[in-house]
Amino acid sequence: MKETMKKVALITGAATGIGRAIAIRLAQDGIAIAVNYKGDSKQASEVIKQIRESGGIAEGFAADVSNVEEIVNLFNAVIETFGGIDILVANAGIGKMGIPIVDISEADFDLINSVNYKGTFFVLQQAAKQVKNEGRIIQISSSSVLYPAAGLGLYAPSKAAGKVITEILSQELSARHITVNSVFPGPTITPLLEKEATKEELERIGQSMIAGRMGNPEEIASVVAFLASPDGAWINGQQIVANGGGRI
Repeated sequence: MKETMKKVALITGAATGIGRAIAIRLAQDGIAIAVNYKGDSKQASEVIKQIRESGGIAEGFAADVSNVEEIVNLFNAVIETFGGIDILVANAGIGKMGIPIVDISEADFDLINSVNYKGTFFVLQQAAKQVKNEGRIIQISSSSVLYPAAGLGLYAPSKAAGKVITEILSQELSARHITVNSVFPGPTITPLLEKEATKEELERIGQSMIAGRMGNPEEIASVVAFLASPDGAWINGQQIVANGGGRI
């Protein structure tokens, strides 16, 4: 397998939602996909099956990104399987939205930051060590970092960390010609958001957007595909807001 690979992408949290859409889109672009997942092995298997049935190459890799040892083992396993990593998409994240700051518990704080901050940090650290020269590192953040609102006092700050890390890494990795960028999705229909918000809240959010609707994962995947492609080579250290022009 190692000898036949052209480009390889590792996508964290690729079993559902935006991560799933990114995996499928990059596979369509001829990239071999390492599908990372935590506990949803059935959904990960469905993603892998869909990619393979379409003529692509994909393998699954279980790892909890809140555990640094598992992150290291994940990267090593992908490299052992594919021979290297050209593209890293740090997508794994959790929600905990809609909680006023006065009601946030220490347990909630520790849980969300173990994934959204700590997990993102150490995934990006391993990417800085392991991604090939002239590769791509793409971090999935959130437009809530730019447009914070009531109830996002836990979620938005946890996603803001990735923005700063990518800006710094883009400078630290410049000599190796690795681009490092963040994508800031606006409200997007995913299992995570559907779990966090009621049907009425989702309708209200959609109606507040310029287009009168929320985004879909495939629209975010298209932005990632551009950054991962040769056409994205001159984009570095940037935050690409993909929210349909909304202010939310």
